[in-house]
Amino acid sequence: MQNYKEIAKLFEENSKEIDFFQNSNISSIAKDLKTVFDNDVKQLLFLIGEPGVGKSAFLNNFENIFGESYKYIKFDMPFFEPVDFVKTLIDKRGVEVESYSLEKLVKQVTQLYKEDNYIILIDEAQLLTKEMIELIRILADSKSFWFLLAMHKHESKKILDEPQFASRPHKVLELGKLKKEEYKEYIYNELLKVKKPHFAEELSKKYLSMLYKFSDGNFRDLKKLLFYLFFLLQHAQEQNKPKYQKLSKCLVTMAAIEGGLIDV
Repeated sequence: MQNYKEIAKLFEENSKEIDFFQNSNISSIAKDLKTVFDNDVKQLLFLIGEPGVGKSAFLNNFENIFGESYKYIKFDMPFFEPVDFVKTLIDKRGVEVESYSLEKLVKQVTQLYKEDNYIILIDEAQLLTKEMIELIRILADSKSFWFLLAMHKHESKKILDEPQFASRPHKVLELGKLKKEEYKEYIYNELLKVKKPHFAEELSKKYLSMLYKFSDGNFRDLKKLLFYLFFLLQHAQEQNKPKYQKLSKCLVTMAAIEGGLIDV
């Protein structure tokens, strides 16, 4: 019997995984960022993209992408007050907080970081409060930090139009969709981990267009589709339903429905 559950687990949503798929778009953005970090003055950087294209995975794998070339501090969710945010940055340097006044804290933290080259990574930056946006503007103006803010594309315009950002040097990098040919590479690499390359061959030859159509180049949706595909195979095997115990157009469609990728 096939262990389809083991295969399905490969595609469970987990953006913190170390061995994420570095597609051509991610490689291009990494190259652009390296050029900026090595040649430009410290400034605000924005990583935008549709939900599910891999923004969080990019930040979570920052060291994996860039090696140990850059120092960074990452915040997964921007649910904090300005004072707490600055205190956290001070604590990261192993230094005692000298005051609880925001003005004095800002002075302390900018002095602590001014001579270093730290990059502050903030995920889900579309959730930043106006107070935090203003604080980031102040810290960016001090030229003590780089800021790389990841946010949803459709919500980025509102923040980028804020006068604190629009009137200052900044760069916007957009993380886009996977190409169809990159589906083959990703599926093959993942299935090779469990020694099932024959499934990759079958998916690539017979069902690649369907996979691409239903997930539309979105990395998270592709993983969701593949997860449900192998989950359904496991279920069919456990329930002794021979008709659904092999890959088929019907099963791929059922997986898309199960994953909420198509309406019924």
